[in-house]
Amino acid sequence: MDRIPKNLREIHSLGPATREWLVSHLQAPGLRATPISFAGFTEARNGYQFVRHNPPFSVILVSTAGEGEVLIDGAWARCPAGQAYVMAPRALNAYHIRPGRHWRLHWVIYPESVRLPTLGPGQPPRLVPVSTPGFRLAVEGTCYENAGRADQAVVGYWATIVHRMALRILESNVGEPRLDRLWLTIGNDIGGAWDLQRMAGCAGMSQESLRRLCLRQVGRPPLSHLTRLRMNTAADMLCHTPEKVASVAARMGYGDAFAFSTAFKRVMGMSPKRFRAVNQPGSAAT
Repeated sequence: MDRIPKNLREIHSLGPATREWLVSHLQAPGLRATPISFAGFTEARNGYQFVRHNPPFSVILVSTAGEGEVLIDGAWARCPAGQAYVMAPRALNAYHIRPGRHWRLHWVIYPESVRLPTLGPGQPPRLVPVSTPGFRLAVEGTCYENAGRADQAVVGYWATIVHRMALRILESNVGEPRLDRLWLTIGNDIGGAWDLQRMAGCAGMSQESLRRLCLRQVGRPPLSHLTRLRMNTAADMLCHTPEKVASVAARMGYGDAFAFSTAFKRVMGMSPKRFRAVNQPGSAAT
């Protein structure tokens, strides 16, 4: 499926091996403290495919591990970890996973009556580069609390964080398509040979203009933000894949695993091995 067929039909398919956890405002009173209708996360496998022609809701779908494909401007585009597929109400959207692949998604759904920034009815879907750990943890916290003790006050606290994180995704880089294009390109080649000159060329501006724009928009210089994007991607890989630290380092563009570990600890506050031990699903580490 390299192009969208003209007769693409409505499809809602999880697939037989997909696992999904969700919280609904119909069953969890704590969620009603926010405008959210549903929040959840999905371990997508073969057969996972959705096509919606006229959805009466907005969706923010964050890719946190693996990779899927999403409909952008009438064609399929890669959606790797660190990208959010943002879908407005009443606009065609579609996403799927290729056979044999794994895709981990964290998502939130709002009714169309809720007006969200940059998500007006009928606006075409788009990809937005995001930092995934905060949104991922907030969504999982909401689901696990509701499935466990189900203290609805706690569910409400988690859901409020999910909502704030969702707004942050929607408001990120608003009015700066050049930065959107740059972060998306980097996300598709996270381990590439990026330097300030190449980044500025991709953004279509001078190196000094890029530096000033990054400081204003993300609060750090371009190369520092590149490092953070790489460490966020590495963190997702450490949590959700069995790859060795040296392999993760190579994927992030580091030929030296020690240099990668030093950079990871500076950004994340702990070594890659410690981060994996603390954050792997089901870990009891503290």
